[in-house]
Amino acid sequence: MEKLFFELMQVAVGQLDCLSRGPSPEEWAELYQTAQRQAVAGICYNGMEKLFEFGLRAPQDVSIDWMAEAEEIRMSNTIVNKRCATIQKKLIERKIYTSVLLGQGIASYYGAELQELRQPKGIDVYVDCGREKAVRFVKQTGQEHVRHTRQLVFLDAWEDTPVRIHTQVAHTRNRLKNAVIERWFRYNREQLFQEDEVFVVPTPRAHLVYALQYLYGQMLSEGIDMRQLMDCFFILKTLNGQFGQFKGGMTIEKTMKSFLMKRFSCGVMWVMQEVFNVDRKLLPMEPLEEEGRFILQQVMEGRRVWPLMKRYPLQMMWNFI
Repeated sequence: MEKLFFELMQVAVGQLDCLSRGPSPEEWAELYQTAQRQAVAGICYNGMEKLFEFGLRAPQDVSIDWMAEAEEIRMSNTIVNKRCATIQKKLIERKIYTSVLLGQGIASYYGAELQELRQPKGIDVYVDCGREKAVRFVKQTGQEHVRHTRQLVFLDAWEDTPVRIHTQVAHTRNRLKNAVIERWFRYNREQLFQEDEVFVVPTPRAHLVYALQYLYGQMLSEGIDMRQLMDCFFILKTLNGQFGQFKGGMTIEKTMKSFLMKRFSCGVMWVMQEVFNVDRKLLPMEPLEEEGRFILQQVMEGRRVWPLMKRYPLQMMWNFI
């Protein structure tokens, strides 16, 4: 079933024309459930539609439920995009440098056909102003009680759209590692603020660095899903092998090595090959199968703490500090 699910995603994103075999009615239902669990139901619906021309059709009840969910995702994206634009406009009006991260910030990488089908999970905005000013901004919106952590300030403007204002780019609990990451992003600050058609976002190269270190932190603390890995795929597709260099001659590979995340990043590259059929020429570093299989297991089977403790003992200890 995993092979069929990977193939369905490849069909959806244009990496494959058809499945290797036709799923049974029960398998179609399981594919839908897996897509829901991995937060890629909307994208996979596009794949299901493409398979019609090959005579592969899901049972009617599954198709109807899947279509309804895809329409809900389209409507959610319309709403979230408007709200994201509103937030960024208000931040810019207050002379706060801001950049939309992942989520709505890379939706345009998905292309016109798929960007409305990417499942939104709220709004993530980086602000280059520090936590105190970010808290003050949220209070100015009329929110009296402002929740915040060392890295995040929460704007509770809409019940159905969580807004996370990031005052730091780094996403690990290790403060020493965070200092290294923050220093790198400050040195390459101009890479964080690029205007696209709608928002101010990081450049694709900087977005890939951000996405990899974000995935690393998420896997250790909360777990990751296929939607987040699909984001990496579309960033790589946008880069199309043109990786270039950052300041000081730093490549993406050297950058992730300086973050002490090279092994993990190479594992993600293997997942890109295995799950999304990405050509090796379009990867910025050599894929590492052993690490990739571990990451994929954590994604497909859910976050399992004990294997993480054995593989990343020092890193996991920071989660309890």
